Amino acid sequence: MALKDVLSLCGRIGLIVAAFTFVAGIVAGPLLEKIFFSPLTVTERTGQPILPPADILSEQQSGKQG
Repeated sequence: MALKDVLSLCGRIGLIVAAFTFVAGIVAGPLLEKIFFSPLTVTERTGQPILPPADILSEQQSGKQG
């Protein structure tokens, strides 16, 4: 095989690999973004229990009485 043919074959293989890499990057980009950059929520624990608003408590108490 001549040097010209070998370079041509390597060029074709390189273009095929580059095309597959490009398509894989387009497909995997949004998926990886969702995995690695998902929003992180942090909650702070307090010493006191959190009570529901007063109007909900009064509705519950009035429902138990009637």
